[in-house]
Amino acid sequence: MENNQKLSVLEKCAYGAGDLACNLFWGLICIATAFYTEYFGMEAAAVGTMVLVVSIIDIAFDVIIGAIADRKNTRWGRFRPWILFGVVPFCIIGFFTFYTPAFSEPLKVVYAYVTFLLCRLMYSVVNVPYGALMGVISADPAERTSVSAYRNIGAQIGCLCSYGFVFTIVAAFMNAFDCSGQAAFSWTAFVYAVAAFILLMCTFFFTRERVEPVKKEQSNLKDDVKDLSQNKPWIALSVAGIAMLFFVFVHNGLIPYYAKYCVADMDANGNPVVNGTLFGFELNWELVSTLLLSSGSIFTILGTMAIQSVVGKYGKKKTWMGCFILASVLSLGFLVVDKNNIGLIIIMNILFTLSIGPSGYIMWSMYADVADNAEVETGRRATGLIYSSATMAQKLGQALANSIPAFALATIGFVANTNLSEETIGSLKFIFAALPLLGSAIGIAALFFYKIDEDLIKKNSAILESRRKGEETTTAVAEKGNSDIVY
Repeated sequence: MENNQKLSVLEKCAYGAGDLACNLFWGLICIATAFYTEYFGMEAAAVGTMVLVVSIIDIAFDVIIGAIADRKNTRWGRFRPWILFGVVPFCIIGFFTFYTPAFSEPLKVVYAYVTFLLCRLMYSVVNVPYGALMGVISADPAERTSVSAYRNIGAQIGCLCSYGFVFTIVAAFMNAFDCSGQAAFSWTAFVYAVAAFILLMCTFFFTRERVEPVKKEQSNLKDDVKDLSQNKPWIALSVAGIAMLFFVFVHNGLIPYYAKYCVADMDANGNPVVNGTLFGFELNWELVSTLLLSSGSIFTILGTMAIQSVVGKYGKKKTWMGCFILASVLSLGFLVVDKNNIGLIIIMNILFTLSIGPSGYIMWSMYADVADNAEVETGRRATGLIYSSATMAQKLGQALANSIPAFALATIGFVANTNLSEETIGSLKFIFAALPLLGSAIGIAALFFYKIDEDLIKKNSAILESRRKGEETTTAVAEKGNSDIVY
């Protein structure tokens, strides 16, 4: 058993390609509120309700997928087959989710509910086992931390290509094919679906599963769930993860609204016009949104590479808490920056992303540490269940980040594609700058209760390695003994 084999760069890149693929659609899900209000034609409150209802169903589904994946072993492993057989339906339904049919308004709402739910469920079928794969790709904590960095970089590239550039790509399709925004968004989703299929197949073919539970007997789902409910590090990490994702997704999800209604002004015809320029170039709200979202993703990648030395010096927990604090201060800065100073707005967003973006890599690495710690304490390894909880945290954070701002927009009297009052614009800016801080406060509080430090990580790794070596020795002796028996 190759528990401590060092992973090749190819395998790490192939694993990162999986999250790049998933985030092509996850990025679209993160801006679902903007899609459904600005292109599909739903009201903000209706979108908020739909996102919340669908997310509750989807989160319960994650537990089922994680538990089944833990218990079904095949010649391809426990987790990789889900990628192989789930990729085609995932990509097909992903396309139809962001397609706008020529239905009556009631039927369009039904269509939105059905396709959005199916998209979220198929995302779980692929992404929950994909996440759990990192827990069994190597038993070496250092290798898993490295793989986590590749994953976060892949995720950010996916986000860069999806919500980072989606509005500019849609505008380009509109100009190239002289089509509506709805049709252009559908073409964009089609391109993402094809790319996601290719990337996920690379993940399947170029990664391997190496780590098996120490105990070979089948664990009981009831016992696994009981263990998880009593696992204090898991609870603390899950709350922090939900809070962090809420923090990031509220900011990113409101960027299109901030660019269109706070940075731009409406002209006499009701069209948003950006008064500022950048390096002498005229800007529109789609380009401002793209610059903010894409620069965020790019600098998250750079931050992920740079922050690994900080994590090595101060530990994962302290580094993550520092990320929360610094990003919160920068978020409040959007309340006072002048809307015509586009350069400063972009710089502030870059610094914001450099501060909080790398915490995603820290979070995924910490879930692997939680899985090790749980196995040491209970003797059972429920990798799929633990990583399904990570995906649940991701989805709950996204659901809250999409629904709560949508309700907030409805509360301040926001109506899409209209000339908003100065009071409404001021309220929108406040929501954009201050609402994410709710996630920051909860995340910092949760991390105070997370007690797995770097010394315990090393200790747990040594204990599990010793157990596996002991098991291999026992198995070898038993096989040798059996070979001497004459039948």
